[in-house]
Amino acid sequence: MFKAGFTLIEVMATTAVLSLGIVAVYEAFFIAADSYNYCANYLDISTWMEEKLWQVSHSLSDSGGLAGIATEGVLKNRGKDFHWEVSQEMIYQPPDLYHISLKVDWQEGKRKVNLRRDAYALHYKEE
Repeated sequence: MFKAGFTLIEVMATTAVLSLGIVAVYEAFFIAADSYNYCANYLDISTWMEEKLWQVSHSLSDSGGLAGIATEGVLKNRGKDFHWEVSQEMIYQPPDLYHISLKVDWQEGKRKVNLRRDAYALHYKEE
């Protein structure tokens, strides 16, 4: 007698293949979500970094110093802490030419993301 239906081995093989497919789809979803969060944070912070560099370079161009401008801190955005630090170095004088470096880092999932932007500012001393 021959009965129609699936054997236990066929059912187990099908279940294993479907399980692997579901795991792959979930993994792809989490990778896509992580990439989206990274890009969203990157775009927000890039804009902020450009503004901060402009502020520092404007201060150096006008007064030759960082009067009243913080050189490090923590920026909170979307529930994340973005640690930042500004450094400046005079590389030529006179006129005073400054190299400005802004570094921002934050934790993105398991990895630590580091961004750096550099700019230059020129200050002419009035005599």
